[in-house]
Amino acid sequence: MTRFKLGDVMAGKKLVFFDCDGVLLDSNSVKLAAVDHALAHYPQALRDHCKESFRLNFGRPRHWHFEAFEQLIAPCGPDARDFVVNSIARYEHYLRRHYCASPVVNGAPQLLALLQAQGLLCFVVSGGKEEEITEALGINGIDRYMARIIGSPTAKVAAINALLQQHDCAPAQAVFLGDAVADAEAAIACKVPFIFVSGHALVDRSTLSAKWPANYCAVEVPDLLPDNPVVHFGTACQIVKEDYSV
Repeated sequence: MTRFKLGDVMAGKKLVFFDCDGVLLDSNSVKLAAVDHALAHYPQALRDHCKESFRLNFGRPRHWHFEAFEQLIAPCGPDARDFVVNSIARYEHYLRRHYCASPVVNGAPQLLALLQAQGLLCFVVSGGKEEEITEALGINGIDRYMARIIGSPTAKVAAINALLQQHDCAPAQAVFLGDAVADAEAAIACKVPFIFVSGHALVDRSTLSAKWPANYCAVEVPDLLPDNPVVHFGTACQIVKEDYSV
């Protein structure tokens, strides 16, 4: 029996959606450090609590995260005023200094070149800020492979559904590569097959699949090398097997 590889799974698709952080860029640790920087004047225990929330909810817009942090920290006094706005400003200040230095994930240039040669349209659909992503991918030289880069404030589900409609593409003819619960939720909501890129993910596959529909399976790969063998996994990791069929 022939084991199928990532490049084989992508063949025959029409549209490919990529999350950015942890999928195209090895940038998840930069985002965590930015949270720590934004909340540096709070005790370590509170910062750790917020970073755990950030880790479990990675892939959501930053305004969502800092509103959650406000609930966790319950700031008082002067800090209570404009907590979200001021914290996001510190977060973005850190990213301006460090985000664009994030390297590409292993295999990303090779996979993107392969997909381009096959005539597939590639898009970034991310919860990150659109202009930050565009700049970082441009510095790394992989923006040229993207038909479009869509980030916050556009929601992932809205972006994917709009692109499916615009390109007259059935959900089964597309695929979404992500590394977070928010990515899997968007894929499920849009009925698009999902590929979990696990090498830099802040959650493991059991966290990712714990609340999925019983009949929903995903494919896992460690990075974007086209020759990576793929593994199927299902709800709450009850099913894990090598994939021999596309």
